[in-house]
Amino acid sequence: MIDIRTNSDTHSSDTIPDHIYSIHQSLIQQNIITRPEVINCSKYWINKLEKDIPNPYKSQRLMRCHYVNHCPICNYFRKQRVHAQMTPYRQVILDNGGKNILLTFTLRHIKSHLLVSLQEVLNESINKLKESRPYSKQLFPSKYRLYTLTEFEISWSEEFGFAPHCHLQIGTTNPIPSDEIQPILSKEWRRIVGKVTTNKNFIPSYAKGVDVSDNPSGEHSKDKDPYGLDVIKGLRRKSKEMIKERFRKKNSYSHMQMQSYVTENTTSFPQFIYVLKEIYTNTLKRFRSLIFYPNRCNPLFSNVTPQSKWHIRVSWI
Repeated sequence: MIDIRTNSDTHSSDTIPDHIYSIHQSLIQQNIITRPEVINCSKYWINKLEKDIPNPYKSQRLMRCHYVNHCPICNYFRKQRVHAQMTPYRQVILDNGGKNILLTFTLRHIKSHLLVSLQEVLNESINKLKESRPYSKQLFPSKYRLYTLTEFEISWSEEFGFAPHCHLQIGTTNPIPSDEIQPILSKEWRRIVGKVTTNKNFIPSYAKGVDVSDNPSGEHSKDKDPYGLDVIKGLRRKSKEMIKERFRKKNSYSHMQMQSYVTENTTSFPQFIYVLKEIYTNTLKRFRSLIFYPNRCNPLFSNVTPQSKWHIRVSWI
């Protein structure tokens, strides 16, 4: 019998991990996921219209919903696919004396700020930043920039509410030190946010609006355990009161962590159910979770293997 959670009986890369499948089912049971397409994701087989990779000889595949902002399954596969695409580009940069820089952009936020408003300001500000002269001409011009990975995320805390933020990973050969990038971007980021919104409460401080770090691995710190699985293992041995005390002390949670905690122990995290419903209902369509953009004009683009280049279009679907 073939497990319905896999898209292939010979390629494990298409298999849905148990924790992702459990999250998907739990969010349906809690009425957090309500779209019929997302509810039915990976439940039915469909015939392939053409032979595709990695298994061109299998005549059927599972029907995915492709709602990457609303479906844990499709979001997982998208992240896996895009990070696999970026790997050879990052290696080319590192092999040629460049670096993979991680930039994190945030807004000032308080509990009364609406999630939709924060997303709109953040999304428009990031687009304008990429067009600005300090970013596109001074720090990351085309001759230095091989690729950009844009990732939007949403975290939440009891004290400050929703905190959407954006990570940019940039492969660059620009010799400018990372500690000189932060002051330039912080000043420009504050200026752009101030032009995008009339609400001055969204404008971040000079010190906290932008974080810059060298990131040769391509993973930020939370990626070591993005779903909080190590924490969950410890929770299984604790009482309900100890669980509440443990999470009362924590400052903020990513939406992936909240999904895992609700799946593991619904009664201990009732506030997370409300927060996740808000995220799943009000995440903007254009607030896409992951976008990989290689720069064909960069001289190092020709060093990337042809197979890697073939996958470029997949991340834009």
